[in-house]
Amino acid sequence: MQKILMIVFALIFVGKSYAQLFDEVSFLHNLKSSYYLLNNQSVKNFVVQITSAKMDAFTKANWDKTNVPVLQLIWQAPADVYLSEIKTPFNMNNEQKKEYRELLDGLKIQVKGIFLDLQRFYLTGLISDALLSNYTLKHNEEAVQMTFRNVDQQGTVVKYLLGLNALCILIDIEYPAQAKHMVIYPEFKLKDTKWLCQGWTVQTMINGQVRSGFKLTIDYEQYNQIYLPVNFFLEVQKAEEKDKIYFDEIRFMNYQLNQNIEVSK
Repeated sequence: MQKILMIVFALIFVGKSYAQLFDEVSFLHNLKSSYYLLNNQSVKNFVVQITSAKMDAFTKANWDKTNVPVLQLIWQAPADVYLSEIKTPFNMNNEQKKEYRELLDGLKIQVKGIFLDLQRFYLTGLISDALLSNYTLKHNEEAVQMTFRNVDQQGTVVKYLLGLNALCILIDIEYPAQAKHMVIYPEFKLKDTKWLCQGWTVQTMINGQVRSGFKLTIDYEQYNQIYLPVNFFLEVQKAEEKDKIYFDEIRFMNYQLNQNIEVSK
């Protein structure tokens, strides 16, 4: 794999609009209807258990066990996510407890981060009604740029670069208050006439300098004709350690769909 931090930030935003042969209504329809989204598969909620390769290494070394779920995640359509810990079956000494807690807290951060992008690329879609209420659109003969300003009341600007067929090429997110920029390059594969997300690559820049990057690849399994993500393969690189790439795998297991769920908030 090429170094994650070496991805060229070759973003040339659309600067001129062409009226010919572009139907904005049809484009927005394609943007909503062309992606494989769990929210469109008659799935109201799911419960899934989670572990990771790092957690496997820990439980294997100490108790000769793997695939021990340590987190439970509940997703309720359209966008509610609840993450909780599963009580460990192992008795631990203080040193083991400390290592376990560090691994568990790190896994929580990873899962929460993954779900931010999984929400737009797989669960509910790129565009919400709230976003469509305030956007600008430019296009030329090759691409379309959609810009959403002040999406969080803190000045954050989000730009989508898409093909004329509404396939997402990249997402550029600017956080002016933090002098921070994130660029997300999603990957899709056609499944059952819809684009199913295969993962994404992210670069984070602070004050114009690339500070970190990661690549995520997703494996799916079919359950009653529904594609469910089961493995997330992560490759992470930091600017201060350009010669190192850190690998991990997060596994989702024991899915339960459309359960009678009551969540105490």
